[in-house]
Amino acid sequence: MYHFKLYYLKMRFNTMLNKVSSYIINTLIKVKILPSWFILIFDLLLVELVSFGSLIFLKLISHSSYKDLLLYYLLFNLIVFFFVFLLFKTSRSIVRYSSYDDVLKIINSVLSSFFILSISNYFLNYRYDIYFISTFFIAINCFLILLVLITFRIFVKYFFQLINSRKSEDSVKDRIVIIGVNRKNISLLEMLSLPSSNFSLIAFFDINRTLHKKKIAGIPVISDGKSVITHLRAKNVKNIIIAKNYFDEEYENILFDYCLQNNIKIFKPELLQKSNPNDLTNFQEYKLEELLFRKTIEIENPNIIRQFSNKVVLVTGGAGSIGSELAKQIVAFNPSKLIIVDQAETPLHEVELFFNKNLSKSNCVFELIDVTNYDELALIFELHQPDIVFHAAAYKHVPILEKNFKQAIKVNVFGTKKCLDLAIKHDVEKFIFVSTDKAVNPTNIMGASKRIAELIAQNIYNSQKSSTKLEIMITRFGNVLGSNGSVVHLFKQQIAEGGPVTVTHPEVTRFFMTIPEACKLVIEAAAIGNGGNIYVFDMGKSIKIVDLAEKMIRLAGKVPGKDISIHFSGMRPGEKLYEEVLTECSETQPTYNPKIVIAKEKSDLVNSLDQIMDTLKDFNSMDREEVVNSIKKLVPEYQINSTQT
Repeated sequence: MYHFKLYYLKMRFNTMLNKVSSYIINTLIKVKILPSWFILIFDLLLVELVSFGSLIFLKLISHSSYKDLLLYYLLFNLIVFFFVFLLFKTSRSIVRYSSYDDVLKIINSVLSSFFILSISNYFLNYRYDIYFISTFFIAINCFLILLVLITFRIFVKYFFQLINSRKSEDSVKDRIVIIGVNRKNISLLEMLSLPSSNFSLIAFFDINRTLHKKKIAGIPVISDGKSVITHLRAKNVKNIIIAKNYFDEEYENILFDYCLQNNIKIFKPELLQKSNPNDLTNFQEYKLEELLFRKTIEIENPNIIRQFSNKVVLVTGGAGSIGSELAKQIVAFNPSKLIIVDQAETPLHEVELFFNKNLSKSNCVFELIDVTNYDELALIFELHQPDIVFHAAAYKHVPILEKNFKQAIKVNVFGTKKCLDLAIKHDVEKFIFVSTDKAVNPTNIMGASKRIAELIAQNIYNSQKSSTKLEIMITRFGNVLGSNGSVVHLFKQQIAEGGPVTVTHPEVTRFFMTIPEACKLVIEAAAIGNGGNIYVFDMGKSIKIVDLAEKMIRLAGKVPGKDISIHFSGMRPGEKLYEEVLTECSETQPTYNPKIVIAKEKSDLVNSLDQIMDTLKDFNSMDREEVVNSIKKLVPEYQINSTQT
């Protein structure tokens, strides 16, 4: 019975002790920043306690009388340290955030106090023959004061770090994993382990089985062959750090889809530029174009530099999304002059401002003209004598051109023809025509007008190749993310407004490529290409527009169908469910770059260039039906979409 009571009392005591310690810790956590006067008083209290202890210790070893000295020494000591602490502002700092500078202040203040006390002691002893206290004692006492003040600050700092760290791990910090064990990812450990970071790193994932159950700075490595998704689900992880292309494209697609659907944030293993390394909210998240599951196109062809170096290059439509990116990339190859032409005043001005700010050393000329105005265009060719022409000027919005069909013919067909005529007249070496996948089996006037322009380019090359050095090449690709005509801009606006996001049809698909990717391939095709060929780009897999909309909604931190709805508005005039890059009857020929192939289109679709021009010469006086019938004669594969009126 006695042992039972003793055990019971022991348990009650431990419980009470835990409650008291928890109460003290929680109270300290809630303590606000103490005022400087409180820190000053507390420091002076420590000084006096140490001094009092030193005097007691002196009595024990010397057996000398100290009663008369005690009050005077402690009082004088207090006065000296008070003014010195005020002078060095030691109490102005926050103790829990003490730094190296704060330690220096303490050292300087104690040293200054030592010199004042020593000089005062010597003066009293020499002048008045009053033995106050030994200088050796003052030195020992000041050393102990220094030690106690610094130790106090170190203790408080690490105590609050420990408490805040435990509190953050329990209730604030988000769980995060790093996928891939390499030097770059391991270097993130230090930042993630800082008390001020927003994340708690719980594991590394790796595909190397030999690393399984190993630890890096106490963090376990998981590499048991199971799916990363399985572990993310089991550990309830909402943040991952992963480098693009760590997994193969198919699994990366699956992983990113899972993350987007389950609101798991996907970070790159690097911080934003000029970010605070202690604030991990500044990790770079992947953008939409980086989640299209296409490996980044990198071009390493020294022939490109030779092709454009010291050449005069003209870019039409140079203020557009494709044209401006072409210009920015071409500048890197050191052309002798770059002429950027566009009819849109404000966009051209913005491009000029960009070049002046970022590429001021390049020799660039900005010309505000309309490519359908032959006289204006002729002046540009005559003045600058370009060696290479990139023709990106075009109208491309399908619904608008279905209504304004004459503008499609005027700009896309006759604008291209005038550029080609002037290129031949002024001995241009290469002419690169930027076309579109909508030119393949077109169902709208925009696509048909681009197909007619392709036919004009091929006919001109075939008829002129024996008498001119001009190489005419056609590049054909699909939609580009972020371009002026991209659906991405519309989706971003609709998401920002809270929805709904409008998609024409649940089954509509498109090929997508980023603007830099498309322009890199256009430039490479220009460098390797031969006249008369159509160069088609590998656009990867086609993507459902509704899937693209859902990804954008999830990237915005919203849930499709819950936070933002998706509305199907119906197919627009001239729109088709899917785009093609090659015609059914075409064959392809590979190039050295697997991303670029040559399309071998049938050349007997149109007999001559004269037939094209004669058919469309009176387009301004034609009505819609007459224009459509004329296009059908030139492009037999042109089929009017059933939604058209």
